[in-house]
Amino acid sequence: MNHSTAARTATSAALSQTGIALVLVLWIIALLTVMALGLTTTQRTESALTQNQLDGARFRAAAEAAINLTSLNLLSTPLETVPSEAVLVPDGVPRTLTFDGIELSVTLYNEASRLNLNSVTQDQLATLIELAQGDDGFDQAQRDALADAILDWRDADDLTQLNGAEDGDYDAAGLPYGARDEPFQSVEELRQVLGMTRALYQRLAPDLSVDNDSGRVDQQFASAPVIAALQGLSLEDAQRYVDERNAPVLEGAQQPAAVNRGGPLYRVRVGLADADGATRSMEALMLLQPGQKPPVKVRWRRYGLLHQESTSPIPEATE
Repeated sequence: MNHSTAARTATSAALSQTGIALVLVLWIIALLTVMALGLTTTQRTESALTQNQLDGARFRAAAEAAINLTSLNLLSTPLETVPSEAVLVPDGVPRTLTFDGIELSVTLYNEASRLNLNSVTQDQLATLIELAQGDDGFDQAQRDALADAILDWRDADDLTQLNGAEDGDYDAAGLPYGARDEPFQSVEELRQVLGMTRALYQRLAPDLSVDNDSGRVDQQFASAPVIAALQGLSLEDAQRYVDERNAPVLEGAQQPAAVNRGGPLYRVRVGLADADGATRSMEALMLLQPGQKPPVKVRWRRYGLLHQESTSPIPEATE
């Protein structure tokens, strides 16, 4: 081998080693880049989760404050010198409450002004379903079938109502459960009844309760659909009744401070919208017991995170 051939061989070997080293360097750079991106993504995710936990804790504290302030207002006897807007009434109208710089929407309901799901009649159910069906387009047969299915769900026997549904009907529909044959334990249980849709449930739920065990419906704070179901009115006539009921005695006069504010069971809904349009929500059922210890007992709380177009909170935790 002459000198020139040896030189070319050495040069080729050197270039080959240089190329391998360059490839290894590029692979290391690529690997480090992937690791850096992974760490950045993890950090962002952990930061977002931490911020969400902080926002949730802050909202829960503010919601508890809203419950306490609402309870104090309801336990206080309104004075004639107090403006009527400062006296909370369970009329289902959202009110703005600012606490520690957090602006909350607080809505108060009288639980006794809802129909008891475990005692409501078939005719009343049919009326509520007809008024709440919206764009679902239920015909009379579907309306009656759903009303009877609700009755079959809560009664203790396995005999089917005229248009109802028992275990065999649920099995034929491919559902892994049958009729409960016991009283409803929650309004949310309605979603399991054969024929119930999510949209219809969301419109029915605000007028129903399983906690109103008073045996009566307080019509002073009842909604128009409840009034229609109780009195056999059209929705228009029921709404006119509600408007006249809530209007001042004299046109243009200030509404006097309410003496009867329903109770003792109240439902409070607290909402907080964030910058992304999502709404944190808390709903609680509280029992006022003046003169007792404690004077206020919260039976349950439900927390949820829902978008503004939703109408019913999705439970996250209960107590």
